Amino acid sequence: MLGVSNLSVNHPSRNLIRAVAILAFALVISGCTSLPQSEFKSFDSIVLLEGSEPTPTKTVDSSGQQYATDPTAEVEIDDQSGDGTFITIDEIELTRGNAFLVVYNLSGIVLAEAFVTPQSQPVTLMLDAPLSGSQQLQATLYLDNGDGVFELDLDLPILGEEGELVHESFWYSVGI
Repeated sequence: MLGVSNLSVNHPSRNLIRAVAILAFALVISGCTSLPQSEFKSFDSIVLLEGSEPTPTKTVDSSGQQYATDPTAEVEIDDQSGDGTFITIDEIELTRGNAFLVVYNLSGIVLAEAFVTPQSQPVTLMLDAPLSGSQQLQATLYLDNGDGVFELDLDLPILGEEGELVHESFWYSVGI
């Protein structure tokens, strides 16, 4: 009969059982994590940019005006009314970085600008001076050059999917 002291002695069959158990465990583990060779993708290299957004494409027209291109950029503004001190922009889409939403009157005078990001929804702009009467306005997107300050001569107007300026005209009724 085996005594208690004989249980701790390494026995050849016990070592064989351990080896088989370890081998079986390894096979089970490796079987769970391997995919057929055809499902692996091979890349020569992966390059990560500093920012998370795609780099804007610059375009120059025949007059020398530079533009930034963002095929998904869009501005949605409904006609609105109020006391003439603020404007609310319902939806802005952009993927190529931070931008400025600039509101003009039909004379081309900048009434307000707001720094917007791809996550800005909705945007309320306080006008530099209150509107004195109802009028047609428009809003245009400009790609920020990285300094966080709107500068008409340095920040580029954005062209959308059709290669057209990303802007929206809307009617603003004062006092209604």
